[in-house]
Amino acid sequence: MQMDPEQSGQGGPSESLRVVAREVKQRLESLMRAGVREIPLTPLPPRVVAPERVAPSRAPAEAPAPPILADPVIPPPAPPAAPPESRPSPKPAASKEPSFAPVESLFQPGEFEGPALPAAERLTVLRDLAAEVAGCRRCAELAATRTQTVFADGSPTARLMFIGEAPGADEDRTGRPFVGRAGQLLTDMITKGMGLKREEVYIANILKCRPPENRTPTPEETANCIHFLERQVEVVRPEFLCLLGRTAAAGVLNTSLSMGRLRGKWYRYRGIPTIATYHPSYLLRNPPAKKEAWEDLQLLMTAMGLQVRTRQKGQP
Repeated sequence: MQMDPEQSGQGGPSESLRVVAREVKQRLESLMRAGVREIPLTPLPPRVVAPERVAPSRAPAEAPAPPILADPVIPPPAPPAAPPESRPSPKPAASKEPSFAPVESLFQPGEFEGPALPAAERLTVLRDLAAEVAGCRRCAELAATRTQTVFADGSPTARLMFIGEAPGADEDRTGRPFVGRAGQLLTDMITKGMGLKREEVYIANILKCRPPENRTPTPEETANCIHFLERQVEVVRPEFLCLLGRTAAAGVLNTSLSMGRLRGKWYRYRGIPTIATYHPSYLLRNPPAKKEAWEDLQLLMTAMGLQVRTRQKGQP
């Protein structure tokens, strides 16, 4: 079973500044580990300075002279001001282009460097990467307790990629992500909720090994494994990302915000429109949250141009 304990938290302005500073620091450290030494800055627009007003010169008091006036310059008449709206303007029709939250500005320098791989080559590259993952022993405890690594499932040319936290017992046994109770719920979200087939999407986790007792991954474990996920995203090049749970959102977006504050908004990861919602295991423990998860799926479906269906009883 996949686990992803959701936490909530609020803070004042000082806490928000500390959170932003920590996120920026984490992002910069991540870029340095990736070999980035310079970040191009977008120049600010030139500042427009209003010309100073020069006081009119005055003649000596003892001999005042009449002022000499230049020919008057008559500006063109200004267009009439629009009358104030007596009632709120109707909202424009929903667009398929998602509107992104301000946090996207932190990730603009992280676009992909090279062109996308041809579809025929992606499966081969991902297989080689899966073999590399299978031999990884960076996390000694995880390598010693795992049955096998869990790489991914789905299409290497998928438009949509789901990212979870870590494998559970069922995943550790089968070698496939999201196959337990949480996996069945995710499958229902994809098929019954979104009208897609599971094999049409791509599913992966932050960690490729099961943490003992399904505990939350440590920051060190996430740092050791995140580069495998980054490579998966680079190869698949999905049009959209859906982060399942707070741990996945924290690892991908470098944020410590709670899921309650993250969901319902769009972000960008390496230029890819990204949304976060509750982890299926959390929905199993807290069924009332399925309503909010369904709202997030509708937001995702609208952006993807999929038909939003009426939610049926039993759907997430």
